[in-house]
Amino acid sequence: MAKTKIVSKQRDAELTKKLILDAAESEFARRGLLGARTEDMAIAADCTRAMIHYYFDSKETLYRLVLERMFSEQAKVAQGFDINQGTPAEALERFLRIVMTDLRENRNLPLIMLFEGIQNEGKFYKQIVIAAIYEPIQAMLERGKKEGVFRSDINSLHTAINIMGACLFYTMSRNNLAHMFEGTPDILNKELYDVHMEQALQLIITGVKN
Repeated sequence: MAKTKIVSKQRDAELTKKLILDAAESEFARRGLLGARTEDMAIAADCTRAMIHYYFDSKETLYRLVLERMFSEQAKVAQGFDINQGTPAEALERFLRIVMTDLRENRNLPLIMLFEGIQNEGKFYKQIVIAAIYEPIQAMLERGKKEGVFRSDINSLHTAINIMGACLFYTMSRNNLAHMFEGTPDILNKELYDVHMEQALQLIITGVKN
C-alpha cells in the first residue's frame, strides 16, 4: 500500500509539472518572458503560485524549460533526418514540409520565437539547440551545390536563414496577416495553410535551383 501511495504521488507531481509547463507555454506565447504572469499560469494549471515556485525556482527557469521542451523534438527530427535520401531538392522539400507542418501544429512556437527576439535579443537561443534546425538545411544546400543542381553563388547560412523566414513568417505574423484574408479569422486552417505551404516550397526550391 505504501508503494502505491508513493507511485501515486510521483505521478501527481509529474502531471502537475506538465500542466504548469503547458500553461507557461501558452502564457509565454501571449506575453513573452517579460510580460508573462505566474498568477495566470497558476489559474490555467489549476494550482497555486507557491506550487509553481516549488517545482520551478524562477520564471526564467520555467521559460528555459519551455524552450527546451519545444525545441527538443525539432532537434531530434533534424538530427535524425537523412539529407542524402532522394535528390537535394527532394530532400530539402521533404525536410521543410516537416518543419512547416510542425509550425502549424505547434502554434505557440513561432510566437515565443518572436517574443524571444524582441524581448531577450536571442539570449536564451544560445542555451538551446536552435542551430540544429538550420544545420540540415545548410548541409542540403551544400550537397546541391556540390552536385551542380543548386546555384553555386548561394551562401548556405544566409540562404538557410531566408528559407526559415519564408517558413516562419506566415505563422509568426498570423494575427496581422488574417486581416488580408477577409472572412477567414484562422489563416492556419488546413486548407489555407496547405496553399501557403505549397507556394512557399515552390518559391524556395525554384530560388535555389540552377
